[in-house]
Amino acid sequence: MHSKNYTHIVVGAGSAGCVVAARIAERQDTNVLLLEAGPDYDNMTDESLLGVQDARKVPMKGQSEVFDLALDWNIDVTLPRGESMQVPQGKVVGGGSSINGGTALRNTVADAQEWVELGNNHWDFDSLYQVYQRLEDDRYRGTTGPHPIVRTSLAKAGNIQRAFVESAMMVGIPAVHDLNATGAEGVGPSPVCCSGHRRVSAANTFIDPIRNRHNFTILPNSQVDKILFSEIKAYAVLLGNGDVVHASSEVILCAGAVFSPAILQRSGIGSPLLLENHAIQLISNLPVGENLSDHPCIPVVARPKPLAYQDGDHSLQMQARWSSSQRPGAVDLQLVCFSYLFVPPSTAYGARGLAGTMTGHVVGIGCNVNKPTSTGLVTIRSTNVSDYPTVDPNYLHTDHDRKAAREVVRRAYCVMTTSAMQKVLEEPLALNESIVVDDAALDEWILSQLSSTYHFCGSCKMAARDQGGVVDQSGRVYGVQGLRVADASIIPTVPASNTMLTTMMFAERIGCSVRDAVDVGTEDRGSSRL
Repeated sequence: MHSKNYTHIVVGAGSAGCVVAARIAERQDTNVLLLEAGPDYDNMTDESLLGVQDARKVPMKGQSEVFDLALDWNIDVTLPRGESMQVPQGKVVGGGSSINGGTALRNTVADAQEWVELGNNHWDFDSLYQVYQRLEDDRYRGTTGPHPIVRTSLAKAGNIQRAFVESAMMVGIPAVHDLNATGAEGVGPSPVCCSGHRRVSAANTFIDPIRNRHNFTILPNSQVDKILFSEIKAYAVLLGNGDVVHASSEVILCAGAVFSPAILQRSGIGSPLLLENHAIQLISNLPVGENLSDHPCIPVVARPKPLAYQDGDHSLQMQARWSSSQRPGAVDLQLVCFSYLFVPPSTAYGARGLAGTMTGHVVGIGCNVNKPTSTGLVTIRSTNVSDYPTVDPNYLHTDHDRKAAREVVRRAYCVMTTSAMQKVLEEPLALNESIVVDDAALDEWILSQLSSTYHFCGSCKMAARDQGGVVDQSGRVYGVQGLRVADASIIPTVPASNTMLTTMMFAERIGCSVRDAVDVGTEDRGSSRL
């Protein structure tokens, strides 16, 4: 039993929770507890720690030979046509930022416009811009915040990554060095959170410096079952082992877009019908678990030619972003070049991941639809904390999304089949010209290879309550007191970017709001735009 009294409990030590906990702990009269369902990397074996630290590969099942399933929720996600796949989600201090590719892209102007239209007038692009500026330590952009962002020069990139850039330019995608510049479209280096070959997670930046502070405690291997209420005031969390930990001020959920809604639903916050079906007493009627979004990914892959890939090359260095024909200015399509994905050949054919259905070492391009209009659901299966929720993103449900998927795959096929890429790769696997030019055949192929980018968000939407909101602009859950959500689940619509940095930006604003006891929108807006 962990009986110490706390002012604030932060649930989940991922990309959001690390930021929120660190910001609140800056206030000396707080006593902050950070709970994490997974282990703390301070206690890992050498092999597991190597995977977490090495930024050259992504230490997830289906992406690298070095991975640790103990650090991964490995959730089941529904695909179209009744299929499913297992999707990695970080279960470790640092969360996804400890095991992902580290891509640090900002959301776009168009994203912020959508969020404002949903009743979030304080989340306009100029306001968000200032938060990114103070978070990032980016020498190229001249920022001096805490979290390091670097880019690989073309001269130092691997052979496959250089060929990708050359090929993208050959098919008309312009070169751009700073993909985080406002409105930037083109091909160039991914901004990544690392230092040399070492991955830099949110835990490295925000938690390691405060581990020994008197007002901060981190408790790993502590899964949260639900929030406990006295009438409508949150006062404690119930852990999966039965322990109860009290918070005198607030509980802040940062368990992610899959597990934050599940905790809320088990706690009595959600759809009355869902809660009634599980004999859970309703505390607040909110659309928790609705509006789930993700970036669909369709991998176009091939085998590397001999010597094209060198062991020790970084897998992810270059990418391209541009606006689809349907949404000018949205920067809603993305090609990510990866030099290394490894799926054990013993895996049964039909298993699904970022390599599609292919096995062994493959190379290629992840084709991401970054502004899908399809949304899905997260719903608990039972009241048992060990029973993972149902996750159905409803991929490619709309005609808009299917058109976008065709457009991005056709562009990728053009890139893959140029002379520069064909010097380092074999022919694309299972994809050819006759499929690419035929809408019906391409749609079928896309569904056969469809995967996830692991960018779940939106399931506890920040919006006006009459527009389907679960939380207000400061992350407070409607209808209750002493409870906030501050992770990717509150992002109102899916951003046209990898979600990690946007998640940290939301967490930074809300963490500072809690620390300073002010509403989001009243903070000083500071410096000018670069």
